Order: sequence, then structure tokens, then C-alpha cells
Amino acid sequence: MKKLATTNGLYLPLPQSPIPTTAPRLRPRVPRPRCKSFLHLLLSLLSLTLIILYFRDDISELPDRWHGTVFNPEPASSLSSPHAIFSAQDHPGLESHPIDTLIDGAEAQFGELLSRETHSVGDAARAYRRRRGRHPPPWFDEWVRFAEDHDAVVIEDLFDQIYHDINPLWAVPAHELRTAASKWPYNVKVRNGTVSQTNSNWNFVNVYTKMLKKLTGRLPDVDIPINEMDEPRLLVEWEKIDFYMSTIQNAARDKDPRETPTVRGYSSLTGYKPPSFEYPWAYIGPYWNFVRTGCPAKSYARKTSIDADFTEPPMFPDKWPNETYMGFIANFSIARDPCMHPHLRNMHGTFVEPISQSTSNRLFPMFSGAKLPTNNDVLLPATMYWTESDSPSDDSELIPWASKHDKVVWRGSASGGRNRVENWTRFHRHRFLSMLNGTQVEMTEFAQQWVEETDQEIPKVRQLPAPDAPPGAPETFNYTVPRNFPLPDQRLYPLRAVQLGVLADWVRSFSNSAFVWLNCFPATRTFSCSYTGDYYRRMREMKLERHFHYKYLPDIDGNGMSPRFRQFLKSNSLPIKSTIYKEWHDDRLVPWKHFVPMDNTYMDFYSIMEYLLGHDRRAQRIAEDGKRWADRVLRKEDMLVYVYRLVLEYARVCDPLRHHMGWVGDLE
Repeated sequence: MKKLATTNGLYLPLPQSPIPTTAPRLRPRVPRPRCKSFLHLLLSLLSLTLIILYFRDDISELPDRWHGTVFNPEPASSLSSPHAIFSAQDHPGLESHPIDTLIDGAEAQFGELLSRETHSVGDAARAYRRRRGRHPPPWFDEWVRFAEDHDAVVIEDLFDQIYHDINPLWAVPAHELRTAASKWPYNVKVRNGTVSQTNSNWNFVNVYTKMLKKLTGRLPDVDIPINEMDEPRLLVEWEKIDFYMSTIQNAARDKDPRETPTVRGYSSLTGYKPPSFEYPWAYIGPYWNFVRTGCPAKSYARKTSIDADFTEPPMFPDKWPNETYMGFIANFSIARDPCMHPHLRNMHGTFVEPISQSTSNRLFPMFSGAKLPTNNDVLLPATMYWTESDSPSDDSELIPWASKHDKVVWRGSASGGRNRVENWTRFHRHRFLSMLNGTQVEMTEFAQQWVEETDQEIPKVRQLPAPDAPPGAPETFNYTVPRNFPLPDQRLYPLRAVQLGVLADWVRSFSNSAFVWLNCFPATRTFSCSYTGDYYRRMREMKLERHFHYKYLPDIDGNGMSPRFRQFLKSNSLPIKSTIYKEWHDDRLVPWKHFVPMDNTYMDFYSIMEYLLGHDRRAQRIAEDGKRWADRVLRKEDMLVYVYRLVLEYARVCDPLRHHMGWVGDLE
């Protein structure tokens, strides 16, 4: 079998200097037929037949990637809807698309997950011991009853994130954990079942205090240090975490599994006066230089520094992303891991220049709403999930799938970090909005053709009207050749719209996306931006509920994680999710079953949309399955069940008697 060739030759290094406003006419994209006689035509057909016969075996061995959608070629002028180049219905009789395989695999994975649900304290305890290798924490039986009383789904797998976060802390002395937590200035405290806080001036502390007060009388004495920033805080070197985990595993092997815990409760903190504790923070330098220290020592990411010059556009990968199935995400955990995708160091605002930065390489308790896979913070449900309204409040308010627009909608600010004139082309939100802008796609096509066919400079292109611009904004914008994304690589993601020469018109037909604020650094007094204003048309804000009138809802990172995801899942529209951040609910959702995952380069986005627009019934099923499951496991009651379990585990690991603590009520 011949392997598919790959290239990054579609990347265009564009000039920074002014460029001409006029240009000679280019020949049409579709080549003109050159056979002017019947004989020439006959010979051409005969040659083509011989070529096909010669390569028939090799062609049959190539991946059958793009047969799930049938196209009905139409001229670009007829693209009145996103389906105009597609047939009107799905074609199940054709060979499957790779996304079909991923969806089928997600169905099986979800079925296996449901089969592990427990329905009693004894079953839950046995599942705990099998998965965790130790006895459950004290008061585990009360936690199970709380979960049952709140109609929560109890599957041990759904709480894996707690143990990813807590396990390394077992290698740190308990008294050190307790001291670090108690001395932190932004704290939620529990004493004798009563919840209070040490600082009322920070919203995050206020929200988590209100959340934990719902558990008054149930929690052990504990101090919970809250990260007051949007960004995660802890980043311990990979070698140190690896040593910690090896220490824990060796201790577990040496422990007699028949030993019965002798401590069935938690220590009191009444009157506790901790000694001083030093928190080492680093504030300067590219954040990537901290991130990569959390990657395995022999990984490519560990050895790769960030670009010194951001003025040039980013270089895109010339092959399918790691651990994908024929270019589409098969492992969402790997997809967001910068250690597996070091190219993201130059393609995501968090790594280029975050809004704020305060990082420690020392391991101590710190609770945050989101983190990178390399961070060592302990995750809580983000405050926005707790404070947002549960709209729509019931199914009667849902907009039926058939009544939604067959389009993508996105509104938001040009956030993601401190974008500046010298680095904005490396920011993820700017890249995604460029790809959803039909004019920018057209200009990129034009630029590529110009480079291929002439030796002249790329021309600057016309002004276009902006009828939806907010009051006071310019009536026209100068659209220039975009500098932050390439055209789809047809060898990796072949698109019919590219083959037909209608990519820009196709994107226009399904996209309703715009910035509402062009964040600038240094900031301006208006919502405009001198260095990005020629590329992006601002539009008015759209209420979140209006998004739910559209079928497809991309959800991408901002300065940190996106707080819209839970609402999108509950909307009966289809979230298309891309992120580098981990959250509390990650183990509760199955990609391709409850949402559509997207790579952080967005290089798979067009092919995802090509599939979804051609497979409406499958898109609808994912949207509806995601909504039903979110209503079962992402409720505010489920957040309380998760936090309750988390606090029991955290209080145990901070207790000096932790190695003798556990619940064994089912064994007595």
C-alpha cells in the first residue's frame, strides 16, 4: 500500500510591507480543457483508463475516508444553504466515514461505562477498592447515601479526576499539606461541620463558600485554599511527580492488604495554629518554559523552546495529530496534552502570553476550576457552572432540532491572552475566527493562487461593507490577506468544496461568527484594534439563549477554559469542543457520544462540518444524547456529590493518621 504523502507547503510566508492594490487577472481556479479535438479527447480518456487500471490495487488500499457523504456539484452562486453541495439525505449504504467508526466506538464505550454503575454502599465500596487499591475514606457510607438521596449516578470511573489530583499529595508529609492550606489567604474553612471563609473580597472564595455551605454538617475539619486567578498555579517538574508516584506505589506494595483501618473518623482542627509556610512563585518568562517542565524527560516537548519571534505566522503540522483516527480525535485526553502536541506552544495564547502568570514548582494543596494536563492543582467545578442559571429550565423550552438553523454560531471577545501587534497571529481565537470568515478564506485562496502563478507581490484586496457593525464603527473594512491559517491540506483532509473551488462560499453558507470586542494590548478606549481591524468585522453581542437557535456550537478556550460548555450541552444543540484545559467533568463525558471533539489547531474543523452537514441524523443524535446525559451527571446536585467526595479524600490525605484511616463497614 502506498502511504499518503504529507507536506506543509500550503503555509504562505506573507510580506509585511505594503502591497499593490491592483493586480493582473488570474486565470480561473478550474483548469480549462485543452483537448480541442475528438481524437485528443479519446486518447486522454484511454490514458486515464489505463492509469486507473494500473493503480487500482493501490487505490483500493487507501483509507476509505470520505465516502460517507455524497456530493451534488453546484455552482458557487447556488450555495444558498450549507447543504447546497451535498445530497439531501444520508447514504448509509456507502462505505463508512472515519467519524462513523468513532461514533460507533463511543457508543460501545458508553455502554461499558453504564454497566459499572453501583446501587448500594457495599457495591460502591467494592468498586472503590478495585479501582483505587485502598479502602474508601471515612464516612464513605454517608457519601453514598447523599448521592442516592440526590438521584446521582454512582459509577466509580466518574470520580477518576479526584485521584489524578489527590494521589501525588500522598507523597508530601501530612503536616506540610495542612500548614500550606491553612496559611493561604484565600481559604474556605470547615470547623465542626460549619463552613466559613477567610477573605470575602474575592468572588471565587465567595462562590465556593456558598457551594460548600450546602454540605454543612457533613464535612470534616479542613482548610481548602482557593486559587484567586483564572489561570492554574502549580507546575511541578515531571521527574519530581514521577518520584512521588513511585514512592506511593512502593508503599502500597509493602502494605498488608489484609490490614484493617483502625481510624474511622477525621482529626479535629479546633485550635490549630500552623507554622509559617513559604510559597515560591515565578512571574516572568514565557509560560511554555514552565509548562514543558511537566512533560516527560525524554519527550520532544521537553526539549522544544517557544519561538523567539512571533511576527511570522505559525507553522502548522504536516501530518495528522497524534493519537487520532485518520485525522479525527480518538483520545480527547491526548488531544489537549501539550506534551503530545508541542506545536501548540506557538498556536495558543496561553503559551504565547497569558493575561496573568504566577506559577509555583512546589507541590502543595491549591484548588482551581481548570488546569492544563501538566498542572498539579486540584480541580473543583468552575464557579461559573455553579452560579449560572439552569436554562432552559425544562424540556418544554427546548428548541427542536429541526427548527434550529443549519449553521455554526460563535460570538465572543478576541481573548486568549495578551495579543499584541507582534504576536496576534499565534492566538487561537483569532485563528478560528479567520477560518470561519468567508472573506479571509477567499483571500487565502487568492494569495495561494497568486504565489503559484505569478512572481509578483500579493495584492492588497478591496474594502467590504460591514452592515452589522455596532454604532460608531466604520462602515467598511479593509480586508487583507490573513496571516494566521493555511488552506486545508487536501492530502490530510480532502474537502469536496475545495475540489469544486467553492470553499469560501461554502464557509459563508454555514458560518455566523464574529468578535464582539477586539481586545488590544495596550488597550484602546474603543472596541476596535489597529492591527487586527482589517481582518475582523465586529458584530453586536448575542445572548446565550440565541445561540441555541443554531445546530452547531463551537466551544473554544479564552483566557482559560470556556464557561459555556455545560450550557451548550444542555441546549439540545451540538457542541464542537476544543480545549487544552482539564475540568472536573472530563471523565463523565464520552467524545463522539455527547459532543464532537476538535483538534486545537482546528485543522480538522472543515472536515468535521462537512460530515455533520451531510449526516444530520447522526448530528442530532449526538446533540440529544449529550443533553440527556448532562441532565443526569452535570447537575448542581452532581457537583455537590463530586465536591463532597473530594473533600473526604482531601481531608484524609492531610490528616497525620491518614495511613490508618478508612471505611470498612461493609466488611464487618
